[in-house]
Amino acid sequence: MNEQPLFVRDGPDFSYQRGTVATEEGSEGFRVSVYRHFESSMRIVLCRIPRPLYSLNIYVPTVSANDKGLPHTLEHLIFCGSQRYPSRGYLDALANCNLSTGTNAWTSDDHTCYTLSTASEEALANVLPVYLDHVLHPLLKDEQFVTEVYHYDTTGKEQGVVFSEMVARENGENDLFGINLDRLMFAPKSPYTYMSGGQTAAIAELTNAEIVEYHRKYYDASNITVVITGALSDEFVDVLQRLPRDIVQSAGHSSRAPIDCSLPPADQPRSRHVPFPSVDTDTGSIGFGWRGPPSSDAEAVTAFQMLLEYLADTSSSPLKQRFVERPSPLASDIAVEVTGTVPSTVILHFSGVPHPSSDEPTHEDTDDHASDNSEDEESEGEDDDGGEEDPDIPHLFEEGYFERLLTDELRRVYDSRFDGDDQAMRKLAERFRHSLALDMENKPDDLIQEMICIDIVNAHFATQSQSSSSFSIGSRANLFDIIDRLANKPLSFWLDVLKIWMIDAQTYYVAMTPSATLGPQLESARREVEKRNEASIVDKVEHARAIAQAVETSKVNIPGSVKSTIPMPDLARVTSLPHSQRLDLLTKTIGPASAVQLIWFESEFPEVVLHIPVHEIPNDLRPYMVLFQELLLCSDLLLPAGVFYDVEEELTVKERRIAYTTVVERLAAVTTSSDASIGFGNDSFSCSWLEDIFVLAINTPREKLRLAVRWLVQAFMFADFTAERILTVAQNLLSEINDWKRDGDLVAMSVVTYFTAQERPNQPRWMDKCISIFEQESVLKHIIDLVKAGNTDAVLAKLDDIQDLLVGGSGGFLTLGMPTNGDAQSYIADFTREWDANMVKRNTKQVAIPDVGKNPFPYPRSTRFPELSKPQQLHIPMPSIQASCVQLAFKCDLYRAPSSDRDFDEELGELPALDYYALSMLTNLLHRVDGPLYNAIRGKGYAYSTYFVQCVWVDMVMFICSSASDAPKAILEMRQLVADLDAGWDDYVSDFEINMTRSSMVFENTASQATPHDMMASCVTSNIFGFKSAVQSNRWRNTHLSALKKDDLRRVYDLYLRRFADPEYPAFTVVLTPPDTVLPDELGEFECLTLESLFKPF
Repeated sequence: MNEQPLFVRDGPDFSYQRGTVATEEGSEGFRVSVYRHFESSMRIVLCRIPRPLYSLNIYVPTVSANDKGLPHTLEHLIFCGSQRYPSRGYLDALANCNLSTGTNAWTSDDHTCYTLSTASEEALANVLPVYLDHVLHPLLKDEQFVTEVYHYDTTGKEQGVVFSEMVARENGENDLFGINLDRLMFAPKSPYTYMSGGQTAAIAELTNAEIVEYHRKYYDASNITVVITGALSDEFVDVLQRLPRDIVQSAGHSSRAPIDCSLPPADQPRSRHVPFPSVDTDTGSIGFGWRGPPSSDAEAVTAFQMLLEYLADTSSSPLKQRFVERPSPLASDIAVEVTGTVPSTVILHFSGVPHPSSDEPTHEDTDDHASDNSEDEESEGEDDDGGEEDPDIPHLFEEGYFERLLTDELRRVYDSRFDGDDQAMRKLAERFRHSLALDMENKPDDLIQEMICIDIVNAHFATQSQSSSSFSIGSRANLFDIIDRLANKPLSFWLDVLKIWMIDAQTYYVAMTPSATLGPQLESARREVEKRNEASIVDKVEHARAIAQAVETSKVNIPGSVKSTIPMPDLARVTSLPHSQRLDLLTKTIGPASAVQLIWFESEFPEVVLHIPVHEIPNDLRPYMVLFQELLLCSDLLLPAGVFYDVEEELTVKERRIAYTTVVERLAAVTTSSDASIGFGNDSFSCSWLEDIFVLAINTPREKLRLAVRWLVQAFMFADFTAERILTVAQNLLSEINDWKRDGDLVAMSVVTYFTAQERPNQPRWMDKCISIFEQESVLKHIIDLVKAGNTDAVLAKLDDIQDLLVGGSGGFLTLGMPTNGDAQSYIADFTREWDANMVKRNTKQVAIPDVGKNPFPYPRSTRFPELSKPQQLHIPMPSIQASCVQLAFKCDLYRAPSSDRDFDEELGELPALDYYALSMLTNLLHRVDGPLYNAIRGKGYAYSTYFVQCVWVDMVMFICSSASDAPKAILEMRQLVADLDAGWDDYVSDFEINMTRSSMVFENTASQATPHDMMASCVTSNIFGFKSAVQSNRWRNTHLSALKKDDLRRVYDLYLRRFADPEYPAFTVVLTPPDTVLPDELGEFECLTLESLFKPF
């Protein structure tokens, strides 16, 4: 008798639209099949996406009834072992062996999701049943609760992984804003009013028994949905049918029921002023929320998303113009979001809002201080001094004041009928569509998982009145059709959306006020809790023994007999994204470029990137580079006569000024992204790497390429900087520095970068130092003072000199990313035509003789780590943080690329980079999920995140620890682990561990090249390091990885890694802690500095 299939089809297949010109394979989109358990409502969704990676998401609808963080604490405990697989670490060892870097998860207000990404269908099949057993049948031992969730040591100090994570988050500006806004918008008992992650005071009252009961209620098989994406074969369905029946058997505990999403009572306040700890009190933030349409109504939600993009996406958008892009900004930025909660919520968050000092007067009659909302439509380019402070600024945090300003602006948009532009939303829809289509190319699995998640949550928790349709997975499958329908809606439709859902709807808002004294107060309160905890311990010896036993019980301990059963797929069968690559050395330079990188991949969105060396930028100009990069693509253009403007077919007959708002609007219309930055992966105040390059980049729909190139070139050549724009951008950058000061990880990174960049003799200063927050704060204040004093010319001279030097530069390279069938010569000709036609109209001095035919690769690297004679250790107490951050670095230059004058295969046979890859493997082996470093620090509850990293470009190896509840113990545990490796080498490093780590490193490389955009970046990087192509770079990497043996890892341990165990080794360390933290003597001598003492005068 044939057994009933475990999973049966649940409706016909359907497809998620791609949004671009369909390729031959899968022309109808990403095909989806839905399967349902034959006895319960458990579903498995298969979505076929032709890319090298496969993703697995297990969704469990979960909600909270208090602030104990039950869904979040359970999420952590799920990974500690299961009924079938009780050994802790087995799940992640299996995942790492199967072309992954391990499992992960997140907890939201209405669901928990468990994730895995791997590079093989076979690997996915190997992990799926084990993962499901952990989710549905976890051990949930009391000892695991102690280490993973909460305990306090014999001194009363609170620890635990979840506790450490939430200490770092719960008093942060963004988390406080989010929970307080939710508590205004929903009734008091709604699940959306509780912290799903947990509040630390409530976590301290939580018991493991409560978690066990929570799992019984919500984690029944009938409640979960599994979503799998990737290039799945039709045979993968057999994997589902072979799942062990007892694992996916429902116990009948359905949690499917409507949740309370009701409105708050009428007498509840609609606003809150919430203090948060901060180093400074110059800026805070104000956020607004509205109840939106049901999230199941895809068309209504999409319409809202499009409206918000119109209102606040670019610097020319109405809200940006009113509040941000002005000489006296009322905010430095605006973030918008339509959440996926059961009834959606709409959020406008204004950051960098000027906050008055406590001694400034308040005004009772705030209406008398409202400003004129009118704005000039066109910039005239006149350099006023901008010295008048906006009269609104002193009152922004007064009750209802900012809300009135916002409402007035929304009404102005409504009354002006979108500034008189009947086609405004049609144009926005085109841009919105292109942006979504690009995301569907670069991250289709993430987007589709997100869309399916909304369906899952609505099916589980929505009432009939909250949901606009009956349950179905795929409500957003035809999202591009929805956008097209919305594009054709009349302006009256959009006016109704604005009026009904925002202007006439109830507005809720939260004002986040910075406090320099709150941090120390919170820390003092925590110290009192620790005293009470210590006093409550009856027997400290027994207390310490119980903790030690819990730590020991919770350690990763996979028996050798179990390890031998773990399957490992064939690494050689891993696929990569189809592409090709070529480097052309030019016989005639194209502007600063002496070479062109040509890269073909499957995409409808070409990329154009111009890389210009900054060697010729002198020291006196370098401090102005941050301002220059931020201004370049959002300034007026002063077009000379004799050039083409936009789509016009006639040459300009006289000089023509183009307002910066038009520049921004047109760049947004003809590109999906545009960027000007120093270095690769640039943040405003950090170059990331390759700091000797200035990057100009666009990504554009292929039909708009020529026009996009024209706008990019003309913005670069003819940007005309004005006093108003300089003042606006400089003040917003200054607000951004305030945000950086509140983020411990960003500050720690900035400190390490600044102190480890040793100046070079007879060469310009490191750009990374010049653009650091520690120098930029005084630079920006100086610029603002000059402009307000009417001395704008001094700033303009610096910016103009930078522009001249870059436009007239040489020795750079042009990168063209093209669709597979793209004509390289046509792309080169398009760029050359625009460059030459505009350059002839610009009088720019040539910086250097062009290096015709010279290969710019490999791009030179320079060692910058200082020669230290002893350890340099800094301790920086920060009032804005409640959890510590640690970064420790020392010089380590191991990377070797192929030589240009040797045969590649011959040199590769010598394995010249073996030590680099051996150290990479050893550090990955140690810090992997459930690895030795993970167990030593996170496993004992000392910190949430900890890892080693090699920084190739700057020749460093680092230890990084963040969200630490006990930074000193984290450092000491790391040192002890590294020291223990010496005698216990075989216990830590085995052939099994090496093969497992090799598998995860292959996955990392595959993941770094899994999208068209990432593939292009890998191709560029391969040339920079001296490889002919990404294919050659992959061969170099894989050959070295395949050759690694246990002895190689031991060699790099002896030579390099063991330095971490030596407190006397000349390394650089920075430890950021909450106020009043005392570092123990055993860590060594630390210099204690205030954060403000690091900021340099200009």
